Amino acid sequence: MYCAKCGSEIPGDARFCPQCGAEAGMSRPQPRPPAVPPLPAGRRMATWKKVVLSVLAFIAVVVAFVLYFTVGLVEPIDRQLSALRAGDLEAAYAETSIAFQKATSPEDFAAFVAANPMLKEIADHSFSERSFENDLGTVRGTLKSPDGGALPVEYKLVKEQGAWKILSISLGE
Repeated sequence: MYCAKCGSEIPGDARFCPQCGAEAGMSRPQPRPPAVPPLPAGRRMATWKKVVLSVLAFIAVVVAFVLYFTVGLVEPIDRQLSALRAGDLEAAYAETSIAFQKATSPEDFAAFVAANPMLKEIADHSFSERSFENDLGTVRGTLKSPDGGALPVEYKLVKEQGAWKILSISLGE
């Protein structure tokens, strides 16, 4: 034990410091460990880099959030395009909403597909814009043909009985 006043060592059974006479009940505080030295200036990350990385991380989180919550919008479109590639017009028509089916007969839908053969021959697609508000959604993107052609497309969707259904298809806009 050490004296809190003068720092001298005090025997364990002593009540007072033999050097200064201070009461032995108080011990000298232990020295603090040395602080971690800061990184050399060349090793520190500049503040502007930290800000840029933070902004990029935030953008990545927002994009991931949007994609996660809008993936359901694309599912009926994917199913419809797969059905059209397989030549199954009935399954493709089944992905449309009640309002679409009231306005467009299966025959009219078949005529639309026949007039736009790329719908049946699509090699790939990408949807760069997805949004929804309440029970209405919009998906915009590009349909790609096997020969490399690209056709802009916009789908409007509506949520019916908890599932997204195609309300309209606009090609070439």
